[in-house]
Amino acid sequence: MRFNVLGPLEIFSGDIPIGISGHNRRATLGFLLLHANNVVATSRLLQAVWAGDAPQTARKILHNAIADLRGVLAAAGPGAPDLLTRAPGYLLRIDPRQVDLYRFHELVEHGRAELTARSFDTAAATLREALALWRGPALADLVESGIRWPELLTVQNAKLAAIEDCMEAELAGGRHHEVIGELEAIAEAEPLRERLAGQLMLALYRCGRQADALTAYRRTRTALVDSLGLDPSRDLQALERAILNHDASLALPAPRGETSPELASIARLEFPVVPRPSVTLERKRISAMLVRADPDPGTDDPEDLGDLHDEQSEVVHTEARRFGGSVRGSIGSTWLVVFGVPRTGEHDAVNAVRTGLALRDRLDRAHATVTTGDALVSLSGRRAPEVSGGLLETGLRLLARTPAGEVRVCAATRAATGHAFEFTVSGESARVDGTLVSTEPGAGQLIGRDRELGKLHGLLEEVRRWQRAHLVAILGEPGIGKSRLLAEFGRSAQELREPVRVVRARGGEPLAVFAELVRSCAGIDTGGSFGAMAAQLAETVHRLVGSGPPAAWVAAHLRTLVWEPGSAALAESVLCCRALLEAAAASAPLVVLLDDLHLAGEPVHRFVEDLAQRLPLLVVTAGKPEPAHRDTTTMTLEPLSDAATTRLLGTLTGQPSRRYERLVPRIGGNPRIATEYARVLRQETPGATPSPAWLAAATRWAVCAAPAVPPAVHAMLAAQLDSLAPAEKAVVQDAAVLDDPFTPEAVAALGGSDPSDVVKPLEALARRDLLRAHRRLADGIRVEYSFRSPLLREVARSQLPRRVLAEKQARAGDWVTPEEASSCS
Repeated sequence: MRFNVLGPLEIFSGDIPIGISGHNRRATLGFLLLHANNVVATSRLLQAVWAGDAPQTARKILHNAIADLRGVLAAAGPGAPDLLTRAPGYLLRIDPRQVDLYRFHELVEHGRAELTARSFDTAAATLREALALWRGPALADLVESGIRWPELLTVQNAKLAAIEDCMEAELAGGRHHEVIGELEAIAEAEPLRERLAGQLMLALYRCGRQADALTAYRRTRTALVDSLGLDPSRDLQALERAILNHDASLALPAPRGETSPELASIARLEFPVVPRPSVTLERKRISAMLVRADPDPGTDDPEDLGDLHDEQSEVVHTEARRFGGSVRGSIGSTWLVVFGVPRTGEHDAVNAVRTGLALRDRLDRAHATVTTGDALVSLSGRRAPEVSGGLLETGLRLLARTPAGEVRVCAATRAATGHAFEFTVSGESARVDGTLVSTEPGAGQLIGRDRELGKLHGLLEEVRRWQRAHLVAILGEPGIGKSRLLAEFGRSAQELREPVRVVRARGGEPLAVFAELVRSCAGIDTGGSFGAMAAQLAETVHRLVGSGPPAAWVAAHLRTLVWEPGSAALAESVLCCRALLEAAAASAPLVVLLDDLHLAGEPVHRFVEDLAQRLPLLVVTAGKPEPAHRDTTTMTLEPLSDAATTRLLGTLTGQPSRRYERLVPRIGGNPRIATEYARVLRQETPGATPSPAWLAAATRWAVCAAPAVPPAVHAMLAAQLDSLAPAEKAVVQDAAVLDDPFTPEAVAALGGSDPSDVVKPLEALARRDLLRAHRRLADGIRVEYSFRSPLLREVARSQLPRRVLAEKQARAGDWVTPEEASSCS
């Protein structure tokens, strides 16, 4: 059988078409095909078929539609897919090759691989074969009946990305004359696709139509400004400048095996091709949240229980996504949500507890547990990570002893989250009382940053005096104190004699960032009642923006943005947030503090730069990327001096500073690491006591220079390692087995690779300041490396499974340097 969704829905058995009548049946089959081989909850199917306006008998109608579809598939004979009932809904088990959408994805993947390999002709042919599968908009017949599924927009965007890849291959092959008409038509239909615009500009320029290329740029810029209030990206602006300057690299296509910088820039705008890593085993510290929602004792009808399970499952998945977890499965009314897989986050344990509290509040008769510890994780680019270890058993035993309405955690979770919650300890576990103090462990004291704080105040004074914007990018390694400096500057700026308005936000999803800026500008207390918060927002808009239809329009969109960000439109949110901040800047100097800017998307970066073009304000950001503005200051925070670190430890612990001199080299001048060591040494975790083994290891600093790594520091460094490319991470784990200093040859010997394969990853790690490069003269220039931090080495080595670590240690013992080999001979 064949199923075609790239156009009107079509089903064939061989060459014979099979008719399926009725909107409900066709919509149900279409939605299941879009999610082939994945369980689709009944509640999602109901919402998809009836778009949120389902009749009271919708569930029965859906069951009848499923039964009819099963009959059609059974009549088709061998080779037909299976439509199975799988909690919490249905699963269409089908060979992906039977669905044109999956054949399209497969061909596009092959085409991109050929494009990466510089086989431009073959790549173009493969991508055109993929695009030929389309017969119109996906599920066009259902779209005509009013269906508006987000999945259809995703499929359409995949088609546009394939078109862009195809155009890139054609341009790289020198066929700009042949594709220019096609590019003009597509770019006109999709005026906001910057990559298409860049490809059209390049094709027009190569055809000798420089003026038309510049007109295409202006048309794109106008569309972006009018629709989103944003300027084109830096890459597209750079291409315009290259066309204006008749840059020689644009004149002809690059020879086979090469790509001009401008064409490479266009290719980077979207969908870079990333090679899939091989399967690897890794020890990871994760948090597992188990939640059980017991049904009403009087509910025993299977259909009622099924409906309840569907609703509960939807809530679990929603809350898990909100806090960054992944639902790994369910048994009856018990669900498992895992945090820290595949990538470690600094706040995995905190987010797991927050998820448990949210589900306790949203589900009737719910109770939850959170356990934290090491697990063995199988990582692969081709399937979901597999997790094994004793966390689940520990969590199930704890869940059995947890009453309804409570969230309990193990001792390790309590130690990792004591800065964020208050607990009532009972034996080896603790009940969470739900008071969230902070998600940032140990802000600590601001010591050794007087110069940087004074510089920020000086720049604020310049903004006030000259009435022009200034952007400051604060950079530095994780834990170095960027967030603390931002917070202290914001606090001290508000205490100045002359009034200053300070608004704050933290990087994340663009709409969430804009909503946080609005709440901060309006001074909304999120702990207040909804009515009080709404009144505060309305009063702020009236006071700053004024009254009348424009102000009412701004207020309406800001209400949606603040309380229903999922329903807010990005373009209107950008305009309204900008209008509010512009009005605020007119009444007092404005300081915008954006922490973790690297976690925010391109719309936030453009918003900041656009704001600086319009207003006299000071924008201070922590984390990359650096803002692009004529008045920009980059401030890189260096590690604290040994004296400042010693003073910080003494301040935090209340003990004489000289007691911690042996601990200072391990801290490396990082305030966050110092704070965490001080927290555990003082047993400051509220309601929790570190394990005796940890305390025994941590207090051996007086006679030994290697106390244990505090849990929060381990999470911070593990998150840093998980952000590396797979090749870089493998190299740093191999290097962690060796003593400092080590050579590329030694690292290659441990990984069983050629030394030339590890040179580039080592250089990249040195540029990231994870490793330090040392050059010494020995029969020429020889490069050796060492770890910047001994803690980073310990965390990297701890990620290796014991068997793998033993094998690498054996190789390290057998390996000899080239000098030793030559001396032996």
